[in-house]
Amino acid sequence: MINKQKLPLYIALAVPVLMIILVAAFIYMPGAGKHPKYNFLYMTGNSVYDYGYGSTGYQVSGGRLIYTPPAQTSAYPPVPQTGPVNFYLYDVAKGQATEVTLAQAQMYTLDPTNSSPDGYFVQQGNSGGGDFLFGGGGGDYNSWYIKGNNRAVKLNLKLTGSAYSNFKFLGWEE
Repeated sequence: MINKQKLPLYIALAVPVLMIILVAAFIYMPGAGKHPKYNFLYMTGNSVYDYGYGSTGYQVSGGRLIYTPPAQTSAYPPVPQTGPVNFYLYDVAKGQATEVTLAQAQMYTLDPTNSSPDGYFVQQGNSGGGDFLFGGGGGDYNSWYIKGNNRAVKLNLKLTGSAYSNFKFLGWEE
């Protein structure tokens, strides 16, 4: 039997707990059961990023992957390619990447925008500023995630070299 003298104490303790549960439900319930639907193409290899020194030459234009030789500017000569470039199609349903040839990659119709049509985007891990109580967690710059609809899933990418500098998102498969 509940002690009627302690009823205000029980209510005072229950209200904050119920508020936390309700706020969490309103934040996470809209994304529950939703999963990314669009696969994406990415490239990896040496000198994937240009660091302001020109371009790797691979880009999506008109929905297709094309290669344009790097432009030479007087201020920033292009960085020479130091190794092979590999292309992968990431299957979001299976959670795995499959290597494809350049010819196969050029056959896909791609949307190069940052966000997929269903609201997901690919993002690199962070420095751990808020991963642990009061920001004590370690960084995960070598990890990549697909995020959207109040969820984040770590990607199982195939990468060569450092994941930090050898990943380039090309586009969502349409």
